[in-house]
Amino acid sequence: MCPAAWTIFIWSVRLTAFVLVCAFVLLLGWGGSLAEGYERYMTAMSLYEIGQALLLIGAILPVCIEDVYISRR
Repeated sequence: MCPAAWTIFIWSVRLTAFVLVCAFVLLLGWGGSLAEGYERYMTAMSLYEIGQALLLIGAILPVCIEDVYISRR
């Protein structure tokens, strides 16, 4: 794997892990009541979905970069 593709992949995994930890911490502080903590719950769920999107982009983009890298050799 070329260095640029590897770097993008590793940083996307790190960023995804960070976002998912933030979502988990928000869910821990939520308290279980939708009446009182709806905004915190929705923020945690949005971070959870963003984490999945980041990981998907972080898996597809390095493949495209690697393909261009190999075709230019």
